[in-house]
Amino acid sequence: MENLQKLAWRCRRGTKELDVLMQRYLTNNYPTASSELQHAFERMLDMQDPELYDLLVGRQGSNDQNINQVIEYIYA
Repeated sequence: MENLQKLAWRCRRGTKELDVLMQRYLTNNYPTASSELQHAFERMLDMQDPELYDLLVGRQGSNDQNINQVIEYIYA
């Protein structure tokens, strides 16, 4: 698990919308999330912006249920 400062830097994406969504999850949910969801979020940060954007707007689904759960928390 990376420290929060490194993750905050990785939340900086190519678009403001992605920045806001990812940073909000990091601040509001990541610290208390299970290790599985923390790792899923970190995997999401490894994705390219177009792939991540498509996941977050529902154009593309994920076979990873933990990633799907992170997405649910992002919009909760």
